[in-house]
Amino acid sequence: MYGLKVRIRRVIENDTYPERVECFMTDYEGQTHFFEDKLPVFTAETDPMIPGDGVIRCTVLRETPLFVEVDTSLPDGVESTTGRTVFAVSADDLTEDA
Repeated sequence: MYGLKVRIRRVIENDTYPERVECFMTDYEGQTHFFEDKLPVFTAETDPMIPGDGVIRCTVLRETPLFVEVDTSLPDGVESTTGRTVFAVSADDLTEDA
């Protein structure tokens, strides 16, 4: 399973369990995208450092010599705060062990 590397930026709700966090990533064109969801969507660690690294599981739709197009709606239904799920990212922004 592929994963899109993200940076967990901050806790946005800590009165719920698990807590809700905000994370972000920058796409191939330099645009920053934000995501909000429960912490376990982005990391398997039970007590991670925040800010810290995270991953959104994703599906690779297409690979080009310049970028990789991924869909974050599969398998976990993750979308950006603007409702986007398909992103062009650098191959370095992916991991294969998500």
